[in-house]
Amino acid sequence: MKTVAKKEFKDLLTEKTFILAIIIQLFIASFSTFLVIGLTSFYDPTALGDVDFEGINIGVVGTENDELYQILIENNVHTYLYDDFIPAYGDFYDRKIDAIIVTPLGTAEGTDLLNVDIYLPKSEIKATVISLQLKESLEEYEQRVRDVRTQRLPGYSPIDFNIIERGVRASSTFFEFVYVALLPLLVFTPAFISGGLVIDFITEEYERKTMDLLLASPASLLEIISGKAILAILIVPLQSFVWMLLLSMNRISISHSLQILLIVTLIAGVLVFSSTIIAVFFKDRGVAQLLYSLVLIFLFMSSYLFTNSPLNLVTRLSINSITAVESWTWTGIYLFLALFLYMATMLVIKKDPHNI
Repeated sequence: MKTVAKKEFKDLLTEKTFILAIIIQLFIASFSTFLVIGLTSFYDPTALGDVDFEGINIGVVGTENDELYQILIENNVHTYLYDDFIPAYGDFYDRKIDAIIVTPLGTAEGTDLLNVDIYLPKSEIKATVISLQLKESLEEYEQRVRDVRTQRLPGYSPIDFNIIERGVRASSTFFEFVYVALLPLLVFTPAFISGGLVIDFITEEYERKTMDLLLASPASLLEIISGKAILAILIVPLQSFVWMLLLSMNRISISHSLQILLIVTLIAGVLVFSSTIIAVFFKDRGVAQLLYSLVLIFLFMSSYLFTNSPLNLVTRLSINSITAVESWTWTGIYLFLALFLYMATMLVIKKDPHNI
């Protein structure tokens, strides 16, 4: 079994797909501090709303007395005032300004419909950033107009709300992204990859007709398959440890690291043993990989049905928001599941016709 594991490990070092996956994960973990800003903007674009982006210049077509222009100035938006749209559009076309706001002709005290025209660049990312910068000012302008015009409605009677501030602060979007998305993704990706690797390890022997040669050696089919599966499992905590170390170097604190590695190893066992059963039963790489992908999708989707799924459990452990009894109870459940699949794997191997 050790000989088989060593052989597969040497072959693994020359596997281009595996090496590429390692490099991608290494890049993500190494530069997580920088990537998290960009990725968070896709995860929740409003997270950038409070960021002051210097260098974004807004052209305003109107006068200094326009209420919207005054609000933009109060909110420290970098503005350039134009009295006509043509020169503003020329500067926008020449990229001297990044957006144009045409203030409405009417006022809040009037009765005309107030229409604000905004011209944004074609770049979706830049347009999103500019929209977020203007959002607060536009909402404030809208609220001021509503406050003035609502009082003129017939039968208007304001309702006072007694809002109690309880001092509960919303969690940071960056905090949510790092611990809910980035960390679980990095530590479990090696487990997902190992499930596919063990399928390649096993099905290649059948497709290349080399399984019979291996069985001619003193090693049994059980030892051959076990060696391949053990290697696929052992490389998972090693990779996860490196990713967690790199995250820590990026000043991302992770609690209960050892228990997280244990959980990742158990989930790797669940996935590897599941894919081993599929590979031994079908012996065809394409079919086995397809079924493994379907199983992986099913497990991933079903993990949202209960609170302490592997992904959520890692998140809760990393931020120390779970009791020891609860965390070890679920760790024991995953251990039992891994042992059950191990026994099922042994049973499938023993019933295989090649097991002589």
